[in-house]
Amino acid sequence: MPRNNPSKRELSYGRQSLRKATKFVEGDYTGINPRQFYRSLKRSLEEIQQDGDFKYETVGNQDTDLQIESEDVGEKTGRVKGRLAASSEPHPVGEGELEYKPYGPHGAVALVVGAIFAFFGLSGELLPILLGLALLIGGGYLYFKEETASFAVEREDVIRVLMTGEVSERTIEDNDETRTDIFANMSVIYAGDSLLQVPVSRFNEMPWTLRRALTIQVKKWYNQLVDEPDRVNIEDGFVSNLSAWANRSAESDRATVQALQGTLNDTFELRVQYTDLLEKQLPRGTRNELGEHQERLLDELEELSEEMDVYVEREGLERVD
Repeated sequence: MPRNNPSKRELSYGRQSLRKATKFVEGDYTGINPRQFYRSLKRSLEEIQQDGDFKYETVGNQDTDLQIESEDVGEKTGRVKGRLAASSEPHPVGEGELEYKPYGPHGAVALVVGAIFAFFGLSGELLPILLGLALLIGGGYLYFKEETASFAVEREDVIRVLMTGEVSERTIEDNDETRTDIFANMSVIYAGDSLLQVPVSRFNEMPWTLRRALTIQVKKWYNQLVDEPDRVNIEDGFVSNLSAWANRSAESDRATVQALQGTLNDTFELRVQYTDLLEKQLPRGTRNELGEHQERLLDELEELSEEMDVYVEREGLERVD
């Protein structure tokens, strides 16, 4: 399954945004070259493993996402700010529940056909009237009948890192050579979120009326989260059920859900809110398991922070002495 890599827009987050994450850890580092720190952090993220495989794919590089100001020769101090993000492969977490009308389109057709038979029966023919009444009663039952069905939900772990601090030039003597380098005192925050979405890869396996209902529900969730000018049109009445027979394409529903979730993915805050909506559809046991997974995500952040502590102690402080 494809990853939803954090977009470049997401790499504009600030400290307060990361403090609102599901889990976060902070660390302070002294006397380290920020470029070397960034490269080491990127490598450490990419080496995190899960089930015997590398878990994360990173977004960000030091050329575009690590800014060092006032680094010109003669400037003794400056500011540093860097961002780095990583996302995991989607992983199934369980099934949500959805109330829908499994025979809504069938009932709509029966109601229309029943009305036609009843109309022609007005000329005095008893059989068309009886058939029409039977179709109207049966169609009404099918149209309004509701059931509860399950749909798959998947999880994607996302880590975002923000580095901020001060840099200064220092003269380093190394093997009888003297050179000028920069070192930073930085505060780093590591934030982790487990984000949910509906996997469109399973749409071919779903009954078409359930797939249609889920697509409509995703539209409703989408409209709850976006501003009014960006909302999509939702057709879910009698005429919509009747016309649904003309388009039962799994590809069309897949493209719709993929586009809506893709738009939400472009804004991290919206994606978190979408996760909250999906989490409410999960049974209590699955929500508890998701909470346990978030604790494991916190362990990952703490291990990452500790690993960078070791790196700075080894590479930073020794070189500053």
